[in-house]
Amino acid sequence: MPTNSSLILKAIIAGMILLVPTAGSATDYSPDTLLQFIGTEHAPTFPLLPDSFTVTDNFKPTTTSSYAGAVVQLQGTAYVYHQGETRVYKLKRNLPVFTGDTLVTDKESRLSLQMIDESTLVLAAQTKLTIDRTLAGVKVRDTVLQFFFGRIRALVKKLSGDYTIRTPNVFVGVRGTDFAVAVAPAPLTKRHAQEKQPPAGILTAVLTGGKQSTVELTDISGGPSITVKPFSVAGVRTGSQAEEAVYVGSAAVPLLRRITPLPDALPGLPKKPASASAPCWPFPGEAIRATGLNFFEICD
Repeated sequence: MPTNSSLILKAIIAGMILLVPTAGSATDYSPDTLLQFIGTEHAPTFPLLPDSFTVTDNFKPTTTSSYAGAVVQLQGTAYVYHQGETRVYKLKRNLPVFTGDTLVTDKESRLSLQMIDESTLVLAAQTKLTIDRTLAGVKVRDTVLQFFFGRIRALVKKLSGDYTIRTPNVFVGVRGTDFAVAVAPAPLTKRHAQEKQPPAGILTAVLTGGKQSTVELTDISGGPSITVKPFSVAGVRTGSQAEEAVYVGSAAVPLLRRITPLPDALPGLPKKPASASAPCWPFPGEAIRATGLNFFEICD
């Protein structure tokens, strides 16, 4: 029969084991560290544009994909290349984007899009994102974005359906309405330096705004998801499971504005024509001088 002293020793050892953080735990990053991470412009560790692609100013819309949205504001330089193509176009205000397009922003640049699903999407500097899918009905939405690197802010209207952002290590399920996401290599903290174990992999951090801003975070390994409620921050590093989000209150507001200010006023997008004889998507574009139209038409 074990003595009292041996039982006490076992209890102490068990307690020590429970207190040791697991490898890759999101608790490596405090709320302050996550906020700093979200507020920082990160230098990419890989070329955001493929070196073999050719850059041109002469934009040409794709004829094989559906219309997804339009550029409403542009600061600096941003690029787009269509799915299956190797030509990169410099973006300008009012140009369209399509399903399958990959968007890239340069240093000190910002790109604002009004999407067909009635969401506003803003890419901060040095960001890369692909529009995998975006469908919009009267009350139902189905949008999937592949987010590779950088920082984005989105204003998503609450509708039925799905709005998902996939990063290299996390699924971000969006309920609405105002939030920012940052994706970059996991930063070094004091704890990592003390333990001489630099972090590996990617950190995905999310910051929500007010009102009904809520997202679900799930690591790609299939671990449990967490809910990030309004004015809260959370992060997930490669190989770790999502930890509980932390409420940061009003500190979220100026940080969201500093990351990617939303446009003051965004034009409404034209609706798809009802006429069966003209199955075309109109999209905002530079005026066609011959006709004076303010919209081009891309037909199926």
